[in-house]
Amino acid sequence: MAAVSALRFEACRLWALVVIGRRWVGQGSRLREQLLIRRPERRESVGRVHGTAIVIGAGMSGLLAARVLAECFTRVLVLERDVLPNGPEFRPGVPQARHIHAMLARGTHIYEGLYPGLCDELQGAGASLIDCGQSRVLFPHGWAASQPSGIPLLLVSRLLLETRVRQRTAALDNVEICDATRVTGLCFSPGGNTVIGVRASRRRADHRGRDALSSIRAELVVDASGRSSKLAEWLCGSGCPRPKESVLDAHMGYASRIYQVPEHRLSDPVMLAELLHAPDLPRGHASARIEGNRLMVTLQGVAECQPPRDEQGFTQFTRSLRGPLQEILQDLQPATPIYRFARMASRKVAYHRLADWPGGLTVLGDALCSFNPVYGQGMTVAGLEALVLRDHFARSGELTPAACRRLQRRLARSVTWPWLISTLADRGWLKDHRPGIAERCARRFMELWFRAIPGDPAMFRRFQRVAHLLDGPVSVMAPAVLVRILIRMACPHPADEEVGVNGRRTRPSNSAPENHP
Repeated sequence: MAAVSALRFEACRLWALVVIGRRWVGQGSRLREQLLIRRPERRESVGRVHGTAIVIGAGMSGLLAARVLAECFTRVLVLERDVLPNGPEFRPGVPQARHIHAMLARGTHIYEGLYPGLCDELQGAGASLIDCGQSRVLFPHGWAASQPSGIPLLLVSRLLLETRVRQRTAALDNVEICDATRVTGLCFSPGGNTVIGVRASRRRADHRGRDALSSIRAELVVDASGRSSKLAEWLCGSGCPRPKESVLDAHMGYASRIYQVPEHRLSDPVMLAELLHAPDLPRGHASARIEGNRLMVTLQGVAECQPPRDEQGFTQFTRSLRGPLQEILQDLQPATPIYRFARMASRKVAYHRLADWPGGLTVLGDALCSFNPVYGQGMTVAGLEALVLRDHFARSGELTPAACRRLQRRLARSVTWPWLISTLADRGWLKDHRPGIAERCARRFMELWFRAIPGDPAMFRRFQRVAHLLDGPVSVMAPAVLVRILIRMACPHPADEEVGVNGRRTRPSNSAPENHP
């Protein structure tokens, strides 16, 4: 009887969490409109010709922006400060390229729509397109059940993906990519309310200095220059107030290395992950099979548990993990040195709140909102923003200050849900953070959801659909989720006892082999 009463009490608590949570994240068609969850990928262009568009930055967000702008501008000029390699080679402007990247299912769908045949092209180059159910994920309370999910997961290095997207974009007749070109400022109309171009200089061919500054005129300027964007400074120089920034730094760090996979090990899991979880699990990892039969391994840690760069420290870190990564790597040969990366703070700039936003200007990608890369959202969000840009020109294509301000507001709304996902988890690592009631309820609900995932393939699939930005926040708190959480509370799964902490072994459940899940 006491157990029944306790279950009823927890059911009431869960229902309260659902009610508060729904109010917190919003609901209904308005939210889906904002987050582009159900919006069609293509709209017919109005056929307007707008002259020249300049895109600052040839990263993923800049290339995707150039791709959609090519549909309605006579000329699209992409200005990139790095010297761009001909093939999949590292460049300074993308320091995170040496670490694991994830193309979420939503992003795969968008990229394939913008570049038909891209997935086949990448697979032909050695990338893997798998079902998410083939991945093995260790949650805080056990291994997620492996079952086909119908959700695609593209495993590819950032270097190969960006190279192929850049080649496809540069092949468009009206797109020109100029590398070794640094943009130093904006050009404004005499009234100061419209951007009419940029000031830029190009590195000389002999690498001895740079050419003199020149002005390049354009009807639209898109800042996609990433985390190093100078747009806020440029706008302040023109008399605009400095936009408010939101920064959340969980003090995470990466250490990555690529291993060669021999033929007799090609049957190993192609995707393996161990999730971090505040406050007790500050270490984790993600490993994925990429092109060339190679395994990219990225160790992840928080604060003093960040993975080291030296050989001995890297090995000791793998031993401290709950999963079997150490055993998997034992007889694999390293193909690269160990690389570190620690610029992982999430940052959002409220450009959409500036009352005096100029015409002929927009900003997107990491220059607008950058995410902790541990959640793998960046490349997919770049695709969502490209769809917003395309939709703007399909609707009206106006470049007035009022129209560009509306566009900036829509871009800000498109990052709302990914921002909530990443920052909710990261706030758990902040020592001085005092969460409000809505955040506490959301974290409690997610904790119960994580407990229900081991042994319940349906719950894992729901988690995947939300994490891959296929479903919006309302689906997180659907009645079916509540029912499954209550069932798990009434009938705990054996994996629930395998919570552990780093340094204790947690072997995969669900009949997985002891060392290779």
